[in-house]
Amino acid sequence: MHTPHESEIRARAYALWESDGSPEGRADDYWHRAERELSEEMNLDLSEEAAEVTQPRPPAGFPAH
Repeated sequence: MHTPHESEIRARAYALWESDGSPEGRADDYWHRAERELSEEMNLDLSEEAAEVTQPRPPAGFPAH
């Protein structure tokens, strides 16, 4: 599975920022928008549910901590 690299996100965010007239003080907005767009193009699920990691249950008789 390929995830967007920082350089790809940076380039997309810059292009979005330029296309909107280069407004000041919204770098985070453009970064997140670029990250979301690239992820959608790659069909990645970035939801909180998808990001949760569940630990498998230990087998019977195995001590749990």
